[in-house]
Amino acid sequence: MGDHLDGEANSRQMRADSHDSQTASEFIDNQLQLEADAREALPYTFDHCTQTLGPLRQNLYSCLTCKPPPKSTSDSYTPAGLCYSCSIVCHGEHELVELFNRRNFTCDCGTIRLPATSPCTLRIDPATGVKGPVHSQPAAQGNTYNKNFENRFCGCGELYDAHTEKGTMFQCLGLASEVDGGCGEDWWHSECILGLGRGWNREKINGQPAVSNDHSNGVTTGSRGDGDHNNENHDDLPPGFPREDDFETFICYKCLNANPWIRRYAGSTGFLPPVPKTTALLDWADRYHAAGERTEEEIWDGVPPFRGRAGALSNEDEKPETALPLDSAHSGTFSPDTGSNPRPVPSSGSLKRKAEDDDAGSLTSATSKKPKIETTKDCYYESLPEPASGTFSLFLKEDFRDHFCRCAQCYLNLRKHPQLLEEEESYEPPLSENGEVGGGSVGTGSLLDRGEAALNNVDRVRAIEGVMVYNHLKDKVKSFLQPFAESGQAVGPEDIKAYFEKLRGDEQAIKAAATTGTGGPGDEDNRREQIINGRPSKGSLQDLALRDAREFHGVLLMNQSNEGECACASAEWQYSSMLTANMAYCMTSILTAMVTSVLPLASALGSTSYNGLAKTPQMGWDNWNAYGCEIDAATLLETAQKMVDFGLRDLGYNHVILDDCWSNMERSDDGSLVANATKFPDGIKVVADEIHSMGLLFGMYSSAGLYTCAQYLGSLGHEEQDAQTFADWGVDYLKYDNCYNQGQEGNSLITFDRYNTMSEALNKTGRPIFYSMCNWGRDYPWNWAQTMANSWRISGDIYDSFDRPDDRCPCTTYDCPLPGFHCSIMNIIGKVAPIVDKGQPGGWNDLDALEVGNGGMSDDEYKAHFSMWAMVKSPLIMGTNIPKMTASTYSILANPAVIAISQDSAGTPAYRVWKRAAEMDEYNQGEQSLWVMALSGGDYAIAMLNAGNTSMEMKATLEDIFTDKATTGGGGTRAPLPSSSGWGIYDLWANRMDDVTANSILQGNATVNKTIMGTSKSTMVYNATEMAYSDGIGISHPALLGIKISSVQPMGTISATVPRHGVAMYRLRKQEGALMKKRDEL
Repeated sequence: MGDHLDGEANSRQMRADSHDSQTASEFIDNQLQLEADAREALPYTFDHCTQTLGPLRQNLYSCLTCKPPPKSTSDSYTPAGLCYSCSIVCHGEHELVELFNRRNFTCDCGTIRLPATSPCTLRIDPATGVKGPVHSQPAAQGNTYNKNFENRFCGCGELYDAHTEKGTMFQCLGLASEVDGGCGEDWWHSECILGLGRGWNREKINGQPAVSNDHSNGVTTGSRGDGDHNNENHDDLPPGFPREDDFETFICYKCLNANPWIRRYAGSTGFLPPVPKTTALLDWADRYHAAGERTEEEIWDGVPPFRGRAGALSNEDEKPETALPLDSAHSGTFSPDTGSNPRPVPSSGSLKRKAEDDDAGSLTSATSKKPKIETTKDCYYESLPEPASGTFSLFLKEDFRDHFCRCAQCYLNLRKHPQLLEEEESYEPPLSENGEVGGGSVGTGSLLDRGEAALNNVDRVRAIEGVMVYNHLKDKVKSFLQPFAESGQAVGPEDIKAYFEKLRGDEQAIKAAATTGTGGPGDEDNRREQIINGRPSKGSLQDLALRDAREFHGVLLMNQSNEGECACASAEWQYSSMLTANMAYCMTSILTAMVTSVLPLASALGSTSYNGLAKTPQMGWDNWNAYGCEIDAATLLETAQKMVDFGLRDLGYNHVILDDCWSNMERSDDGSLVANATKFPDGIKVVADEIHSMGLLFGMYSSAGLYTCAQYLGSLGHEEQDAQTFADWGVDYLKYDNCYNQGQEGNSLITFDRYNTMSEALNKTGRPIFYSMCNWGRDYPWNWAQTMANSWRISGDIYDSFDRPDDRCPCTTYDCPLPGFHCSIMNIIGKVAPIVDKGQPGGWNDLDALEVGNGGMSDDEYKAHFSMWAMVKSPLIMGTNIPKMTASTYSILANPAVIAISQDSAGTPAYRVWKRAAEMDEYNQGEQSLWVMALSGGDYAIAMLNAGNTSMEMKATLEDIFTDKATTGGGGTRAPLPSSSGWGIYDLWANRMDDVTANSILQGNATVNKTIMGTSKSTMVYNATEMAYSDGIGISHPALLGIKISSVQPMGTISATVPRHGVAMYRLRKQEGALMKKRDEL
């Protein structure tokens, strides 16, 4: 009885407690709701720092806990910016200020810009190779900062308080940093843009409310707002400020003053009239609200002159039918055609806004038609009136980019600011789905999802390389699987690996592999495949592999008796029936084995040209660097003739390449490209035939986009038609650019397919056409282009500077999300260093055309530029004005000893052995490095590159030079090392042509030309038309060997004094006979 009572009491107690408890279902629902709320507040994953992605336009934060703002703006301050992930994971408990999007910025978390007490837990520690904690690392050099990082915004420089700040702020497009006189993408108060200052009070202008922009009730694109946006007073804008609906973005007066050329666009099509910065507007606002019956002249009395854009509205019929009311907040309240004071235009004598005026025309909508520029010689900019005087800001309409003049001269200004050419893309982290960091559908149980999970664990680039090759082998793979499907025999990873290894052998071996389904390891590929880790691209890898997997026939069913092996049954692929973990494991095994197995095959396939061309890097001349769009038939033919006369053709410069701007703006009725009749009155074929008659090859240009980079017609969607047109014209070379590609990039497969379409179209014509891809290194073409192109650009456009950093070329590494342009010589060399071995006979890394002779570098810098392009096997495409070249330019470009390195038949690019610090120059740049190349016949080439600020003695030991040969042979015995031999040292610049001889050739002195260029054993010139470089080396032609200056004994050291920004370049030839008794140094 007692036990029963105790039990009842306990039961009552439990029932009472349950009123405050939850069921399991309720608890789970609660947690799910909390997770949903968290995902709404933090919608993106935050498990990776963006530092690995390089400079990006991304959302940034400044940590005020780690970097408190200085008490005075004059105090020194080292700002730092954090990416979204680091702001949460590494500084989530700190006081942060959101800076919103800023361009070309690399996260500072874990660098010397932040205290070591706040390390980055998301970055990989370079010392340990594992994630975090990382601190005191070097900060990115390309980042720019402004006072926003101190929590100060706008020209007024006020500290920002999100709790008290009301209204909308606007972000300037940011055409100049604070250092250069601009604002650096600052956020502005509307009143400060007008010069009214923060003391201006909307509610106390003679007791009247400020002019209200009642159409806008929140933050639009390009604006920053905090507080209660539903309070319409917060969105009131001062008189004279444009309505938010009327503009897309703006350029503040600071950035305009730093780039005065753009001021001229104010009031023209796509741009609002100038919005002046004048404190007199405050007085005008006072008078306006107290105007009563006062006349317009009385209201404007005392306002300083502000000269407008005379003639901006050139046609009377384009002016607005109804003038703006005086109190309109449009920037159009300033009449651009008065040439005098900026006066509001009254409507029917009334000073009050009329409802019917809301839809009336305004100065901002009075636009002239966009001029159609038939050729780049037409300069729209020059037809614009002179810019308004005084200080003003410029507000830009949504289509402003369509109305910039893009002639050759104006484009030089535009290309400095990519945001003026194309709308910028901002990086966003991957969305967090279903509460799982990283998103995706992993864990749902389907084979598709498990396959996705498996592929996410495979190195992205290795997997892509493997699947790319698999695309070419699909039919053979099906024939391999068929016997297994018919017999029910298990297919294991080793079977697939053995098959692909044997596939590199003869046809009989392939059949044997297909019949037996087994095989041992094939011969090892003697070419080391460098693994490059690419940027993560969510979803692209899974789509790539699974798309091809869907084309298989046969269901892979798990063979339960053999763990890790899969049996094939002949049936259609059915995803819905494959839901088991075993099936996922089976799929993982097959895909992993396939991806791993085909990599050596990828190297083998890439070792020979896909179309029989480019056994050595191409040589020639392209007009762009010297002429830009100012090119025509006469210039091409004159250049071609000079290339013959100067002996450049016979040195190997055999391509004459016509770059952009050659076509009409419209296709013919049948859809064909048409040459511009002014530039090429007889058409392209006549020019090509003339060039061919000179013993030269003819190249042309197009783009894998709707338009070329100069906005002429591209070939996207017209590949077969354009390829046939090129073939019919006699084209031997196609440079294929990447502009206006309709977003078809960001994924290696997408870019491969886009460029491969033209590759297949060129091959279909039956004419051998050298295919030069120019996609600026986007999506890592060195990993996949070997099977469809002869060369591929690895960087943004080159710039005639040795090492000057430029924000327009923001990246310093090969894995670059924004290639940009204005890339210096050293910038590009740094990018190619990790991927040099991707270049090989048939397909080459292209570092862009040569700048030698264009005037931006010293003689030593040009020598280094030319030498390094030859060492890494980049194409040698001259980019200077050939008819007007100087003797020094000619003697660099015409050095046969250096060209012989480029054209060596071994086809092995130089690699960088080491890179060391050197004295910094005026751009805070400085390094020295040693580069080594194996040549045919057992020779070697070395380059000691001094990118430091002063000349210096550089040393290279034979152990350094032959470091790759220091390997252990079979049975544990060490193979004989080249460093154990003596080597003769040949200086490849010692026999550089003197200026007298060079000038004689350039001036057409027939006697000198015949004497020098006709000498078979000349030490200064060489004729590769008569004797190939490989044959010349075979007979030790002095023009190719250079001058022997010394020797180095076994295990010795080569030493040389290398000038500032210069190079020492040598050919090493093994010493025969007795060893030397002492070490010789240069």
